[in-house]
Amino acid sequence: MRKYGVLIFAKFQKKFYDRLADDGLRIYHEIPNPPEMIDILVVRSKTLVNRDLVRQLPNLRCVITATHGKDHVDELFLLERGIQFYTTPVQSEDVAQGVLSYIFAHATRLMEGDRSMKQSQWNKNKLVGVRIQGKTLGIIGYGTIGKYVEKIALALNMRVIIYDPYVKVTTVSLPQLLETSDYITIHVPLDEETRCMIGEREIKQMKDGAYLINTARGEIIDERALLKALKDGKLSGAGLDVYKQQPPFKDEITKQLIEHPKVIATPHSIGQTIEALQEKGESVIKIIKRELETSKNT
Repeated sequence: MRKYGVLIFAKFQKKFYDRLADDGLRIYHEIPNPPEMIDILVVRSKTLVNRDLVRQLPNLRCVITATHGKDHVDELFLLERGIQFYTTPVQSEDVAQGVLSYIFAHATRLMEGDRSMKQSQWNKNKLVGVRIQGKTLGIIGYGTIGKYVEKIALALNMRVIIYDPYVKVTTVSLPQLLETSDYITIHVPLDEETRCMIGEREIKQMKDGAYLINTARGEIIDERALLKALKDGKLSGAGLDVYKQQPPFKDEITKQLIEHPKVIATPHSIGQTIEALQEKGESVIKIIKRELETSKNT
């Protein structure tokens, strides 16, 4: 009986691969010849799991994405083919921590202070921040990450309001959230409803001087409209961890956003902690072992 093959289009620690090998699995990082060797596919968001890829793997029985989001996976096609699909949402606390990091950096003008000091400029009198206690944080999307963000913000005595049409909590309408929030953070999945949900009209509805944070998916925000709002002074800044294209440097609008002095830009890394990466690997291994056990019993 041949060994099960695992095709991995994602990076993990060495001990992750060692444990799979110890379990008798063959590990591949590109489609082998013959492709029938592959039973399980592990990806992250940069890999499109579409019809073309799936059709190249005739024995594929399981797809695991080591991400929260799943917009890069054609779930319907996997269902049609009888292929199991799993996500590994283990970075909720870590992303929430990152969201508050953007807020603290903005409130203390941390990045401006750092840049000025590196240029030998003592701008103490110019760098006046704000106190976040009592400020209103608007959370768009009340899933696991949104709930963690709320928990931390409430502990800091911020006022929290929520927009999510799919959950039964005390919420406000999107226009209400936009009009009253000092800080706005986005935590919705990317789909046809949320694609470009924050555009020119929505930004105009925002409170003057609001700060916008996006750690979800880049396509949720109209980047051109956001850039204009920053240049016009409508918004006081933005914290961006995701972009319309990734890596984003070839798109001129995105490049201008990243370079804008009011933007804190990170490379989709805000939720990457040592602990989260370890948990992600553990989660993937558990799913693979469960699949192997299932296959033995069928």
